[in-house]
Amino acid sequence: MAEKLEWEPAAKERVDAAPFFVRKLIRHKVEKAARNNGLTKVTVELLDQVKQKQMDSQSK
Repeated sequence: MAEKLEWEPAAKERVDAAPFFVRKLIRHKVEKAARNNGLTKVTVELLDQVKQKQMDSQSK
């Protein structure tokens, strides 16, 4: 199993504020992005990057 990532409190709060039915998907995508980029901590900045990437891919 992959190593557990640390979550910045503000990033965790932001995900917890999302509708319950998308939280698991958000966590999965953000943690995958963190690991792919060699990060050990999920930050608000990473959440913003993943969100922007997702929005860009949906607008095409």
